[in-house]
Amino acid sequence: MKKIFFPSAFLFLASCFSFGQTVLYNGGTDITVGNLVFVDGDIVNDVQGHIHNTDSIYLTRHWTNNEPTGCLDPTTGTVFLDGGAQFIQGTQTTTFNNLTCVGSGLKTLNINTIVGGNTGVLSLLADPFDLNSKTLIVTNPLPAAITRTSGYIISETYPTAGYGIIDWRMRNSAAGNNYTYPFGTVSGSYIPFLFDMTSAGVQSTVGSIAAATYPTIVTASPNNRPFPTGITNLNDSLGNESATTCLDRYWIINANNYSTNPVADYTFTYRDLEWDNTGGSTNNIHYKSSLLGWKWNGTQWQNPRIGINDSINNTVIVTGQSGSAPWTLKGTELVCGEFFLPNAFSPNGDGKNDFFRPRSNCIKTLDFKIYNRWGNMVYTSTSPADKGWDGTTPQGKCDDGVYAYQLNATFLDNTSIEKKGTVTLLK
Repeated sequence: MKKIFFPSAFLFLASCFSFGQTVLYNGGTDITVGNLVFVDGDIVNDVQGHIHNTDSIYLTRHWTNNEPTGCLDPTTGTVFLDGGAQFIQGTQTTTFNNLTCVGSGLKTLNINTIVGGNTGVLSLLADPFDLNSKTLIVTNPLPAAITRTSGYIISETYPTAGYGIIDWRMRNSAAGNNYTYPFGTVSGSYIPFLFDMTSAGVQSTVGSIAAATYPTIVTASPNNRPFPTGITNLNDSLGNESATTCLDRYWIINANNYSTNPVADYTFTYRDLEWDNTGGSTNNIHYKSSLLGWKWNGTQWQNPRIGINDSINNTVIVTGQSGSAPWTLKGTELVCGEFFLPNAFSPNGDGKNDFFRPRSNCIKTLDFKIYNRWGNMVYTSTSPADKGWDGTTPQGKCDDGVYAYQLNATFLDNTSIEKKGTVTLLK
């Protein structure tokens, strides 16, 4: 039998084995951890159990808490989730001071969870962290309360299941504090939401800014469903359905417990496949550079659209915002006969400009060829539905540089176009 050793004074109730794994089980007493403890298995804290951690606890499986008054001391110690797929669960919320996600797998919330104490940090390192329609409450009011290397937080759940929310208790945080909500998609694209405070708020109790985001169902008819809670339509100022010109994603931003809300600049980040007609979407957006912020004001979508578009980084910045609202990004409509070909692309797998292809929802027939500088054809397509050239041939990845293309296309209105040009491949 494996043994668990606590170098400091403690009172320990029971430990056992389950399927070859250790379970540290506290059935209702106090455990003091004064130095590093490693548990190759689960930690289960039952009713009336408390773990006084002033150093570090590593575990390789799941954290379970059933004690309603709190399991850990909220302002001391660090817990490391140091395994593969791991869950934070139980019947009662756990308050962690420092929580560090290491190991090699997805970390998932099965219950609302609190992290941060007064100065504690959620460290994501390289692991994804799935909110799973639960709320992550961050109590450290400073921007450094969440750190990451390549890890990210998955929100992504629909309103009916419950939003996956990061509720950051910024309190009366000062102007100039810039917060990153490190959202990512299930497929691994990093799409952070930035809240850059320009004017401090005045809290009534414990002020917080809560944020959630999710992608819409592109095969729905009309597109851009389901709506966020409280929204009844996607109509423009003329009452026309705008699903085909809206990004396939919503953001829900709420200011809580302020008598005067903080003012901030918001940065929304999106993926290329969320604005065009990739993956079966019915979007008919002129080009991603036309996307701007569109906010629901409580009764309707607010016009005009606002923001600063950065199509290179797939972001839209809207300035001087406060209060609570759902958001999306809205572009202008692509007219049949129009199309766009970018002059550069970067097939590096980051979800931004990874493919080179004509952008149009109106192409009926297509003959598209790309050549290297020696005149050898590296790509050809006759299907308007193809996702485009990814910078490779059957022999492998192509070098950076300039490539020539030829395009012949007919449109649904029976007009046609012939075009030649060059595109720069960047890594």
